[in-house]
Amino acid sequence: MSKFHRPSSMLKKAGVGFLSVTLAVLAGCSASSSDTPSAADPKASGQAAPGGPVKARWLVQSHPNAQMNNDMLWVKEVAAKTNVNIEWIAGPENLDQYKEKFNLTVVSGDIPDLMSGPVDMFVKGGEAGAFEPLNNWIDKAMPNFKKLLESNPEYARNIKTDDGNIYYIPSFAAVKANSVFIVRQDWLDKLGLKAPNTPDEMYNVLLAFKERDPNGNGKPDEIPFTTRGKKKGLNGFIEPFGVSLDEDFLVENGKVSYTYTDPRMKEALVYLNKLFKEKLIDNEYATNDSKIWDQRLSTEASGMTWDVFVREDYFDKTIVKTNPKGDFSIFLPLQTKDGQRYTKSQQLSVIENTRGISSKTPHKEALAKWADWFYGPEGHMTYNFGILGETYTMENNEPKYTDMIMKDPNNSPLTKMMSMGRHHWPAVNDIRYENASQSPSVVKMRDEVSKLVKPRFPKEYVSYTQEERDVINAKFTEISTFTDEMFDKFVYGAEPIDKFDEYAANIKKMGVDEVIKVQQAAYDRYMKR
Repeated sequence: MSKFHRPSSMLKKAGVGFLSVTLAVLAGCSASSSDTPSAADPKASGQAAPGGPVKARWLVQSHPNAQMNNDMLWVKEVAAKTNVNIEWIAGPENLDQYKEKFNLTVVSGDIPDLMSGPVDMFVKGGEAGAFEPLNNWIDKAMPNFKKLLESNPEYARNIKTDDGNIYYIPSFAAVKANSVFIVRQDWLDKLGLKAPNTPDEMYNVLLAFKERDPNGNGKPDEIPFTTRGKKKGLNGFIEPFGVSLDEDFLVENGKVSYTYTDPRMKEALVYLNKLFKEKLIDNEYATNDSKIWDQRLSTEASGMTWDVFVREDYFDKTIVKTNPKGDFSIFLPLQTKDGQRYTKSQQLSVIENTRGISSKTPHKEALAKWADWFYGPEGHMTYNFGILGETYTMENNEPKYTDMIMKDPNNSPLTKMMSMGRHHWPAVNDIRYENASQSPSVVKMRDEVSKLVKPRFPKEYVSYTQEERDVINAKFTEISTFTDEMFDKFVYGAEPIDKFDEYAANIKKMGVDEVIKVQQAAYDRYMKR
């Protein structure tokens, strides 16, 4: 028996908030998800539908740069290679509206052959019987996918539920690094400074940005550091103290605890309050939107941020419109007290937006083979690079995008490929695709930071029983709201830091220990997968 064989245990009920999908779905498709495959076992080629074209309806979240249609280059190539033709159903662009559309579609019982959406919606819907477990087909129709999971145990652990089922067709990221410090390198150079290594050095750099007029206008108007990420945008200042805003719960030696009541958070808040009081960080960090943040960094207003690494290239292009000598660079995370560097800001190995096969479709086997094609060599190259001789060439056995992709006057390479239909498909992203869209300096620092990424609490991958969801829903929303309010008050100085212990005691009274118990149980099950 394959290690990926679907367990025979009864399907669990879906979680709170899934629009009472359990009864509606199970009534409509309780027998479908366990149908015996009707066709013979596939050959190793993984060809999706060798017996003839298959037409599959697919609900997707719309994107302004990728209005999917069958005339797009990537769409035509995938159809030609797999013998599966897609009838696109365009959902809303807005994520909340799309989630509502997703839920209503599932509850209606008229579920298209394929649907896209966030991972957790497929887990809940799959447990209720709406989506076909891939376990039914891994041995029979998905040799490439099976090989990928066997050679990457982390992938297998992250996409399974606790009962061993896989309810969606995943995509996998090629890069670990995510948010980094991005700084005006020309400001550092002008002031004779180097990128900071420690919190104390960071303080000195920010103070110099404030007091020594790096923008050269003769006015003390610089905002040394700005962000669009609210408190998450301050994470680079928090992590050198040993905790991270990228995880509500942290795991040390197998034990789960709550990040925001950890004594090390108190130390970090003392530091942040000092930066805030002296106006070394944007005093509007909690209300800034992306437009304000962009404007401040694209002009001479601000000199540093904590954001996704690709933004360095973006701001290098925008700043020269204000200052032709303007220049941004990335620097490494600040050191901890013992001289170590790390970050928990990271791209997930399993990309959050995914897709699944309806348990009611008559094309289960064909779509399993179709999905498997993307995990094989031909599908991998097609997804990542397109058509040989048209969108890429091979030089010294390495793919290189053509001018069609790299030199479009109106679009970045990523936007250009999306507009040609490189969107929504299953994939293992290729690092060479990532490299093609980033400058060599960004690639170099991205890879340096990736080496420093530490695992964080796997909130996206743990699963909860209904009883555990009830505890989280009853307790954690209130705890999170109180935590967010108090975090900002401590940073602002509206609450003195000597009230941190009182705040932690209040969190305890609100039931955080019960929530930690749930998270510990979920984490322990995850580690046993």
